[in-house]
Amino acid sequence: MSADDSENVKKKKRKLPRGRVTVFPNWCKGCGLCVEFCPAGVLEQGNDGRVIVAHPEKCTACRWCELHCPDFAIFVADIEPEEETK
Repeated sequence: MSADDSENVKKKKRKLPRGRVTVFPNWCKGCGLCVEFCPAGVLEQGNDGRVIVAHPEKCTACRWCELHCPDFAIFVADIEPEEETK
């Protein structure tokens, strides 16, 4: 591998999965499962105890919150991945 090839490898970009989280407040009972187990820390409980999307830019579209919400109050949509230099 030449010096130019190794430089190209370093500049390659990888696409990170991204999601857009929607919480339906009328359905959320505020159990907090999604807040406790979100691996990216996207969700927080608001003053009324219901869940809010506090850090949408951190969502990796893992869908843990959507799959485990007992009230079906969360929906995650895929969005275009951001590019990050590796």
